[in-house]
Amino acid sequence: MTSCALAAAQISTMIIWVGFMLISHATSKKESAYPPKVSSLLPWFGSAFSFAFGPHRFLALCRMQYGPVFKFLLGGRSVIVVGTADSIRNAFFTDHRVLANRVEHYDHFRALCSDTSLYPMIHDALNRNLFPILDQRMSKRAVDRLTTDFAETAFQRLKLYSGGDRVSLRRSLTEPMYCAATPILLGSKFSPDTYDDWVTFLNSFTKRLVQRPFWSLPSTWARGRLLQHISACLQGANPDNDNDRLAGNFAKVIREKNISLEVASPAVLSLLIAFHANQSNVVFWLLSWLMADPCAFSSLRDDIDRAVREEFGSIETFIAEASPRRLDSPAFALLNSAILETTRLTTVQSAVRFAECDFELKDGEGTIPIRKGEYVLLYPRAAQQNEDSYPDGHRFVLDRFVQSQYEGDLAPTSGKPYFAFGAGKHVCKGRFLAMFQLKVLTILYLSLFDITPVPLDRQSSEWEPPQSCARSILTIHPVNDVYVRLRPRTAW
Repeated sequence: MTSCALAAAQISTMIIWVGFMLISHATSKKESAYPPKVSSLLPWFGSAFSFAFGPHRFLALCRMQYGPVFKFLLGGRSVIVVGTADSIRNAFFTDHRVLANRVEHYDHFRALCSDTSLYPMIHDALNRNLFPILDQRMSKRAVDRLTTDFAETAFQRLKLYSGGDRVSLRRSLTEPMYCAATPILLGSKFSPDTYDDWVTFLNSFTKRLVQRPFWSLPSTWARGRLLQHISACLQGANPDNDNDRLAGNFAKVIREKNISLEVASPAVLSLLIAFHANQSNVVFWLLSWLMADPCAFSSLRDDIDRAVREEFGSIETFIAEASPRRLDSPAFALLNSAILETTRLTTVQSAVRFAECDFELKDGEGTIPIRKGEYVLLYPRAAQQNEDSYPDGHRFVLDRFVQSQYEGDLAPTSGKPYFAFGAGKHVCKGRFLAMFQLKVLTILYLSLFDITPVPLDRQSSEWEPPQSCARSILTIHPVNDVYVRLRPRTAW
């Protein structure tokens, strides 16, 4: 009886498998030949495993084999990847009733909150209540008022790393940035002691985004403590206290609209992710690539020294008076170029959209057929490394974005395939603050320290630049940290 049952089970399995293959084959015949479809032996699952465990590597390999536009199956979802400048730009400008971003937001909420019933309310709180505040307070004209003590706070945290013989580059950059920028969101009740919880949670965030299983319990506990801290900051924020900045505005609208803290806290945590997740990688790679190119390192440091003297007189005055407006100056054009070049090279993908109806997405002189229910993944890495637009597009070129006449920090990207800060109605609300943060951290790091890279292996005598991680998502992540020796350049 056992052998008969086993044989029957095997036959049933084969029948099911053949059925899946026939259905898959029949379905594929009905699909358009364009975009080309990534082949897979697994019905329904498709390329889910390859994408979940190596999204950056998977997209790069598919781009090489199929070109900048292709389609793949992701656990029952049909995903169309668009990687040309025109297709990405048109996707950003397509009406939200045609290409919706709701699904992308819900995927983020899944990483921030385990209660799915709260997702519609979190989405509503962000779009109707918090985003309008960001639009107003983080505009180019208004952002100066949010950053009055950013440089001073970052400087005080950086001082703690001076003299170290084996300092984590990642921590020595991201911890000062976290401690200086987060009070802009969370106000005067923010505690820098939350940094370790932040790092623990952030390290699991990309796994949660692609729904890779088995993230650690410590990250779940860290997320819980962060949500509790955010709730406490919102409860204690005073709209009439200038030190509470955005937290005061958030607290006011939360009370007026009767939004519960279990909804408001994940919403603000999503903003915190937007504040820091990509910035942490960008500033890390900027310093890493500079150390790998001594000529570029020296050129930028000398240029920063000159610019600080011309614009502020001294580093001490810079620390006291730095603002987005004063750093958006021709004097810092080379630093501005270095940051834009780093964001160009580190961006992997920028958005996911859901097709609410059948339509044709314009792509140059042709179109990409999109069917209702398909997902559109915007993949600017392909466009931002296109050799026609960017000669030697895979290389870090320090002065690539230096203009003959400086017109503003983001102006050099005009007319070029550059989507690190989004585009159209979906342009990043914090782009001016982001540029300011990156400028301040780079200026402080290069002005305060003599920096010597230290080999990762204590037994080695040679330092090697970090490698990009195959599991990167949104922006490039390093496989390993970089360690440096930090010596003060002058007495403080």
